[in-house]
Amino acid sequence: MKIDIGFSPTHPLRQSIRWLIALITGLVGLGDMLSAIFPKLHWGTSQYMWPMLSRTTRLHAQTLTVVVGFFLIMLSYGLVRGKLHAWRITLVLSLLSAVLLLTSRNYTFPVLIATLFLALLLGIFSAFFQAKSDPPSAIRGYVAVLLGLGIVIFYAIGGFLVLYDDFEPLIDRFGLQGLLVRVLLPTHMHLPHHPPALFFGKALPFLCISAVLYGMVQLCRPVAAVLLPEKEERNRVTHMTHLHGNSSISYFALGTDKSYFLSSSGKAVLSYVLQGSTAVVAGDPIGPESEMAVIMQEFMVYCQQQDWTLVYWQVRAELAETYRKTGLHLLKIGEDAIINTASFTLKGGAMANVRTSAKRAEKEGVHVVFYHGRVTNSEQLAQMEEISRFWLACKGGSEMGFSMGYFDPQGDQEQIYALAVDEHNTVHAFVSFIPIYGRHGWGLDLMRRAQKPAPGTMELLLARSIEHVKNHGAAMVSLGLAPLSDTNQESETFLANSIDFLSTRFGNPAQNRSLYNFKKKFQPTWESRYLAYSDALSLPKIGLALYHAHQRNTSLLTAARHSLATWFNNHRKINHKLDESVEAANA
Repeated sequence: MKIDIGFSPTHPLRQSIRWLIALITGLVGLGDMLSAIFPKLHWGTSQYMWPMLSRTTRLHAQTLTVVVGFFLIMLSYGLVRGKLHAWRITLVLSLLSAVLLLTSRNYTFPVLIATLFLALLLGIFSAFFQAKSDPPSAIRGYVAVLLGLGIVIFYAIGGFLVLYDDFEPLIDRFGLQGLLVRVLLPTHMHLPHHPPALFFGKALPFLCISAVLYGMVQLCRPVAAVLLPEKEERNRVTHMTHLHGNSSISYFALGTDKSYFLSSSGKAVLSYVLQGSTAVVAGDPIGPESEMAVIMQEFMVYCQQQDWTLVYWQVRAELAETYRKTGLHLLKIGEDAIINTASFTLKGGAMANVRTSAKRAEKEGVHVVFYHGRVTNSEQLAQMEEISRFWLACKGGSEMGFSMGYFDPQGDQEQIYALAVDEHNTVHAFVSFIPIYGRHGWGLDLMRRAQKPAPGTMELLLARSIEHVKNHGAAMVSLGLAPLSDTNQESETFLANSIDFLSTRFGNPAQNRSLYNFKKKFQPTWESRYLAYSDALSLPKIGLALYHAHQRNTSLLTAARHSLATWFNNHRKINHKLDESVEAANA
């Protein structure tokens, strides 16, 4: 997919110029509408330019000038968004406005100059207005505007005819078109006090504004759909991921829910999902290091053309400077716990806790079995399903997705499953690992345990798993993201502390801390992970997009209800314990 970058999307004046042009457009539109209210200024040239035009023709031009001005005001929002549709319509209407102003001879010279200046600016900065609109919505927008205005016109003509007796004095004074202009504009005019006529006069501007506003909103909607890749493209991305997938979540780039963006050279790719109008990218782009800056820049341009907000989830510290040079902002969301298998050992004082816990589980008769791909023992598989159901019930009833795996009884040939079982073939816990192709390693994905596992089961499970993949040639193991951890003591901003829901995904901070402490037992190296985003003002929108990307079958309302129920149950347990303490003290 080739894209002509043209003006850089990170140009510091890009958005400022859009705002300036939008402001001028709004002022020109307002000037056009006011030209029907204030008396004209007689310019010597204009009096002789149109001597052949009749008063009726000038009145028609005056009416159209008001309509054009109204549309220009409405289009200013689309110009701020950089919409191509808004740019085209505004350019045509600005030129039409200049002609109508001269034709009506009811203008002030500054308004005419501003109109021509607006057309000039639109032509010069056309490259700043390339954002596409959602095609079905754009069609609905044009249809809505045309039908809406048609309905308003018929309503106006019919209303004036039905209520002719009430409006007759005003029609005789201003004419039908002149009266219509004055009703639509905020002019000071005494409408008939008869209820039907009064309602008609007040409702007409509302109907007109509603029709045009709905049409403009539809015209400005971002592109709302993406094409899922075909088999050939997916195979190509799979090959690239096996060569260059260095992120701990690169494996999820191959998910069936992902869309792909290839660099112009075809050597790099990034994987994303579209949530509303936010493109959520799973990890770093995949490809040679030399291609990273290119594909980041090209995808930013592409997102700007689609009118999408852009966010990268879990980007590595090694590429932080590249993201910043592209114009993105970085927000630390946590750290990835990395185990170097070459130096991993249970010996020594640092690993005493893990070693003791693992031995305790082994004394309970627990040992670890491994499956590459599908779990073939049907009894164990049934227990894993039951453990997963219980785990999901405690977590809200929904599997995660996007950058996290989910339990599939059919298994995955590229994953490793490790089960902690006893001599009775009872499964106490299980974990799964996904490949990290570019680093010759494995990443911890699922980690689930039964209601009452043997003490030390999880420590035993992870320790034996690390040893297992080490013996099969793995160079590293990732224990996954520890949200909000900052072992590397990097500076944090107030912004980072105020939107921690982006990294916890509406989770429990206490649970995140517990997860961090558990991973810390294995003495990992902590690698910082970031959120890279395009606009700080869009962070709440980005947070919702990240939430919906990770939740496979759960709505925000359902998650909020579950969180509230959990808080209520915990609060009730605390109160119950306090009551028991008080009773014990009194006794």
